[in-house]
Amino acid sequence: MPTPASIYLDHAAATPMHPEVASAIAEAQGVAHANPSSQHTLGRAARRLLEDARERIVAALGGSGGGSGRGLHRDRLVFTSGASEANHLAVLGMTAASATVGEVFFSRRDHPSSVNAALVASRQGWRLRELALDSAEGTASAAVSAGECDGQSGGPRIVSLTLVCGQTGSIEDLPSPDNASSTLFHVDATQAVGLMPVVFQALSAATLAVAPHKFGGPRGIGALLIRGDVAIAPVQAGPQEYGLRGGTEAVPLAVGFARSLELAVADRDQAAHRVACLRDRLESRLVAAARQVGIQAVVIAAGARRCPHIATIAFPGLDRQALAMAADLAGVCLATGTACASGSSEPAPALVAMGLDVEVVRGAVRLSVGRTTTEADVDQAAERLAPLLG
Repeated sequence: MPTPASIYLDHAAATPMHPEVASAIAEAQGVAHANPSSQHTLGRAARRLLEDARERIVAALGGSGGGSGRGLHRDRLVFTSGASEANHLAVLGMTAASATVGEVFFSRRDHPSSVNAALVASRQGWRLRELALDSAEGTASAAVSAGECDGQSGGPRIVSLTLVCGQTGSIEDLPSPDNASSTLFHVDATQAVGLMPVVFQALSAATLAVAPHKFGGPRGIGALLIRGDVAIAPVQAGPQEYGLRGGTEAVPLAVGFARSLELAVADRDQAAHRVACLRDRLESRLVAAARQVGIQAVVIAAGARRCPHIATIAFPGLDRQALAMAADLAGVCLATGTACASGSSEPAPALVAMGLDVEVVRGAVRLSVGRTTTEADVDQAAERLAPLLG
């Protein structure tokens, strides 16, 4: 019996590359093969492409140009290998730049790279504080509003927040800039940028992480946007990237990054509406299929504001890993958590931190749709998954 064609429902992990992005990368590879740090003609050509891509990304993310925006400082965009490195640089770069140790706050909705960076900071003398998650929405907003990150020591405070949780899809309500002056907020916007407006100058963020493979761009590149007046020290020292990240820049990937972000922003509102409809259709069909076999499926954070593409559904009584493997054999690609933690048998940390019932956590899988998903994909995926629930 032939293996059915796979239906991809893991867009929260990575998205297919947009054809225009692939063309932009290929074109850049033809003219930007030289090192952008070289002083000769071809090196300068590569540098121009790199800086053009940098400026386009800053503009698309709502950052400030030279002499505009916040104060007299220009926001800086540092290219990294991905969002994981960007999160690492943000948290540890700000702690390293501080004259004194203070407190680092995180929550279990954060990506493992942010959590691990906070743990490293704690080993360097910073006091570690975990923000509680709301039991219904899985956000840390209530903890921030309640002053959990106000601190008691009077020292510096660095707070890691995730704009869209990759485990539940819930959207964080960020503190307003007026209330954030005494605390440095790092915001991981990786899951948000492709389908939500993100305007850096309007946020309370000191730093913001993003990676284009979440919105039709290339893998192997990410960026950290740094507010112009924020001090940050290098984690991987070198002369490139404002001295904050050593290593020869991948110019073609930077060009692809810029193009994918521009394309995502151009049709974001229409795409968000369409993707949300597909997510809702998928959820309703799977919940109905589960009900037919006596399972009361639970859509995690159903009452929260959610980014359009992520649906985390629990099927109490089933094992998430067994369901994911059976789904794969049936030709449906889904996840049991974030891709960076996919090799772990542990449940999604955010679901545990929300205090959900053990059987709900045990049976929860993540399905995520995207711009290339069709109604036919959703309907066929539901048909293939329904027999696995009985």
